[in-house]
Amino acid sequence: MKHNQKYNTGESPVQNIVSMENISSAEYFFYKNEEPKRVLEDINLLIKRSEAWGINGRSSYEIKLLLEIMANIRPYDCGKCVLIERGMMRNKRTILKHVFYIGNSNMIYNNMNMLEFLMFAMGKQKVNKVELQDRIFEFIIDIGLGNLSLTPNRMLTKEENAVVELIAAAYSDCMMIVYNFPEYEFDETLINAIEKISVLIRDKGKALILGTQNSLLIEKTCSHTAFIADGRLIYKGTVDNLRFNYDKILVIIRDKNIYSVADKLAAILPYHKLSVKDDSLFVYCTGKEGCDAGYIYKKVAEAGITPDYMEINPKTVQNAYEEIILQYDLQKQLF
Repeated sequence: MKHNQKYNTGESPVQNIVSMENISSAEYFFYKNEEPKRVLEDINLLIKRSEAWGINGRSSYEIKLLLEIMANIRPYDCGKCVLIERGMMRNKRTILKHVFYIGNSNMIYNNMNMLEFLMFAMGKQKVNKVELQDRIFEFIIDIGLGNLSLTPNRMLTKEENAVVELIAAAYSDCMMIVYNFPEYEFDETLINAIEKISVLIRDKGKALILGTQNSLLIEKTCSHTAFIADGRLIYKGTVDNLRFNYDKILVIIRDKNIYSVADKLAAILPYHKLSVKDDSLFVYCTGKEGCDAGYIYKKVAEAGITPDYMEINPKTVQNAYEEIILQYDLQKQLF
């Protein structure tokens, strides 16, 4: 297996895996009594080796289209896209040999089980086949899918099949892996498996691009993320920057009389936003005063309020994106 394969002619390995500059799609949305609107408009994105990107958005169609353009299987109308430091022709629709694109879960053979398929997929590797099978089997167990290793593929769910395909991609020689499943719902077991596969991919110096609307999958699996709204990227950057700068929730409080607690806190926290959702009270920072959890705990204690449960918000991708969408919508209303 070639772990340090190079795709440029220089001495150092390629660093930039995807470079998109002012990309606009060839597809349009048509609205009654309005001008046609491009599905994607003015997309700028740079993805480097050893990064894992989660591409999220309001529309699964927009996510899928962006990743199809990125993988060179869908033409774009204008702009510039470079993969592995090689330019792409706008109208060329071929999957390049250094790109492993996964857009459906039908790639695996139903007359095999998971282990057999992965051995088949890696059949051309010049290694001892017994040792390879042991290594793959150990990896399947390590990522928490040992119970599925000998299960016929026809009995797996579409999400489980998609994870099998991702394992095959991780062990391939491809530098860029595109995993385009914004409509799939991965459970906790599969998210944990994808997290460990992502670590393997990044350790090999490859780039992983996930198309997903699952915020937890992005949080656990990705180093970077981007969000598409109305055909444009309204956020792109690291997952940590997203969580710690945009999730404004400081403290989460639960109590059987949550609305009574909310009324009391409103009097002592006039500069904080309070919101009750699903029997939980969320205390937000508004940037005016006391933007740390310790301040909230102190004010609650001084007021003699004793809720049933109180915790510091762990800062999540889901909360952060909800805040970004809210800010985006408010800005749209102003203009």
